[in-house]
Amino acid sequence: MAHQVAIWDFETIDTADVIDDTGLLEIEPINELHVDKNVNLFSMIKMNEVGNNFWLAQDANGAIWKLDLSFSNITQDPECLFSFHSGPIAALDVSPLTYLMATTALDCSVRVYDFASKNPLVHMRFKQGGTSLIWAPRSVSISASQIVVGFQDGVVRILELFDPKGLTVFAGRKKILDAELHLKYVFKPHTEEVTALAYERDGEILATGSADKTVFFFDVEKEYKPVGFFTTPGPICQLMWSPANHPESTLLIICENGYILECLCPTIKDVDDQNVTTFAIPDMLLRCFHFTSVKSKILRFMEVQRREKQKMLKEKEREEMRRRLAEEREAFGEEEIPEEEEATEEEEEEEEPLPEIFMPPTPSPVLCGFYSAPGKFWVSM
Repeated sequence: MAHQVAIWDFETIDTADVIDDTGLLEIEPINELHVDKNVNLFSMIKMNEVGNNFWLAQDANGAIWKLDLSFSNITQDPECLFSFHSGPIAALDVSPLTYLMATTALDCSVRVYDFASKNPLVHMRFKQGGTSLIWAPRSVSISASQIVVGFQDGVVRILELFDPKGLTVFAGRKKILDAELHLKYVFKPHTEEVTALAYERDGEILATGSADKTVFFFDVEKEYKPVGFFTTPGPICQLMWSPANHPESTLLIICENGYILECLCPTIKDVDDQNVTTFAIPDMLLRCFHFTSVKSKILRFMEVQRREKQKMLKEKEREEMRRRLAEEREAFGEEEIPEEEEATEEEEEEEEPLPEIFMPPTPSPVLCGFYSAPGKFWVSM
């Protein structure tokens, strides 16, 4: 990683000449500036300021640095002007209380922004990339200070955002140091990346879903005590609890491969003493829906309708021809009808076989889903 900047004398390099047969000449830099151990510089540009030797450097780990390369007795320390995610944002959620936003990404950082003042508030780094994030509702944290983050290695961390002075963190502040992130809880319910997080509508249960095809439940009131888990037919891409206006508290589990499951809110009583070591929930009652491709069925149905319509049109033409021939027989007599008018109906052409029903070997992935009226939900594929 490029975490330092070296200054070279151009004339020394331009006039350099090898002194042996190796073809190599070692030259020491004039000066070196160490920026930071977590920096990976890959681009620099000189600032257009008369009398100063300031440069802007782009950091591949998500930052813009201002560097003073004058190397005088009043040289300024490297200054990080901007800090941000170094890749695509994996998950985002907003505070239920004020104008704050939390994000995470595979660059192993969690960041909180004050989008009222358009300032980054605080960030925290980890050893694994973040893959999912939700802001805990006020039924869980009355001050809206908890953020739940899922990571690549199956770990779930609950972070607490607070003011060092003990006040609730509200948006609109100008100082970045007005907030801190602390680790409150950490647990590892999955073996692969955590893809979905969801609080039950009363805030009593936290459900976590993963690419390892499991859903894990935690009792929030008992400091996130594990309730248990069950397996699913495919990797999970979304979890959604039923809204408050639904008669029952149910969880919609949306799998990538077209399976949609629904279960009632479990409790610790659902797990027998025998399963405490594995936390597997026995005999989990589920409703299962499997969505498959219907494109070939639709095309086949459209072809059947087209052929039936063609048959009806041909039959109508034949009826019209029979009616016209009958009228001519009455007018001219049967023997006086021209030969071309007595032409018989053409033989039916053999129909081509209908399009076959084709099921793609790889199911179309489910993009998202959500509850609508009680007992109903929508799915986008």
